[in-house]
Amino acid sequence: MAINIVHRRDLDERVEQLAARLDLRGRGRKVAVIERALSALEERVERDRPNRAAIRASLEQYARDGLRLRKRLAGLDPRDGRPLSRVLQDALYDERGLPL
Repeated sequence: MAINIVHRRDLDERVEQLAARLDLRGRGRKVAVIERALSALEERVERDRPNRAAIRASLEQYARDGLRLRKRLAGLDPRDGRPLSRVLQDALYDERGLPL
């Protein structure tokens, strides 16, 4: 399907303005603008597209870190009945609530 931007004055004007800013003149200037725009968009999509392997590696690292954290927190169990949140608060903050 052919795209005819003449029926969309706003798009036609934007393409003309970009052609002028890119110093494109003469026949084919609109096509050149659209080709450049499509190329830039394709590059951006490839760059922004999530890498499934990287996502999987991040999730696996997150799970490993969670296991290590749970093991460390289990070692903080004071056996005096205080909730873990209180143990963490006491370990991280002084009596005025300021970080240690």
